[in-house]
Amino acid sequence: MNTQNLFRLALVLVIALTVASCASPTPTPTPAPTPPPLPTATTVPTRIPPTSTTAPTAVPPTATLAPTATAVPPPTATAVKEITATLTWLGHPTFILKTSTGLTALLDPMGAGVGYPLTPVNGVDVVTVSHEHSDHNNVALATGSPTVLRGLAGNDWAKIDQTIKGVRVRTVATFHDEAQGGQRGKNAIFVFEIDFMKIAHLGDLGHKLSDDQVKAVGAIDVAMIPIGGFYTINGKNAAQVVAQLNPKVVIPMHYKTPALSASLSAVLATADDFITALGNSAKVTQTGQTITLSSSKLPNERTVMVMSYK
Repeated sequence: MNTQNLFRLALVLVIALTVASCASPTPTPTPAPTPPPLPTATTVPTRIPPTSTTAPTAVPPTATLAPTATAVPPPTATAVKEITATLTWLGHPTFILKTSTGLTALLDPMGAGVGYPLTPVNGVDVVTVSHEHSDHNNVALATGSPTVLRGLAGNDWAKIDQTIKGVRVRTVATFHDEAQGGQRGKNAIFVFEIDFMKIAHLGDLGHKLSDDQVKAVGAIDVAMIPIGGFYTINGKNAAQVVAQLNPKVVIPMHYKTPALSASLSAVLATADDFITALGNSAKVTQTGQTITLSSSKLPNERTVMVMSYK
């Protein structure tokens, strides 16, 4: 091959290479992936110190506050009802009892042979009879048509417990002597119960009381008690019965006085033996024929009231 042909061949190759280079663009290199940014550090918020070192008071979220109480004035004290009982002694075992509830009672009305002057008693609601001896059962002394409550029914005790004009009237079974009634029979104690005051008329009690009888009588404020002896307990035994019942007021009855009939005066003792037997256990006072006792003014110490019969 001559030189001219070589030159032509070389030129063709150069042109071919140039065309090939233009036809296939140079590939763009893929950039390297950008690394992810480093995580930003979380900033811890600055703790704000409390303004007080005192721990806050915990209040339960569900707690309901109690409403403020409205001041209410104290209730006005209810005045205690005043109860009064008026006793009039006609002599021996006989009394007229009048209460502030409106009751008038004639207790053990005596007969004419006892010696005391007798006048009919008007306006009586109830007559009580401790036993059926003539110096205790003269119910005709009361005028009108009163209720008659007899402590005995035949040879046995009657069971009396009823309320008349606001006064409960009941009986307690006892005897007229120390032989369980073998000498003089049975006797009934009458108890009158008014609000805040209890009164007992012991009739012709002839013995000291048993524990059951003391319990049956109960706590009393006033006791009318026989003291003359012979037919009833004497002064010494009466003082013992007073100690058993522990009344605030003691009223002696059924004893010797100038008005008593000769037959009774011969066998009954005066009040002196009873007062001597009491000793210092009671205060002794002399009163008129009528006394009024008030529930709020009963004596603080045991007081014997020796009543006048006129």
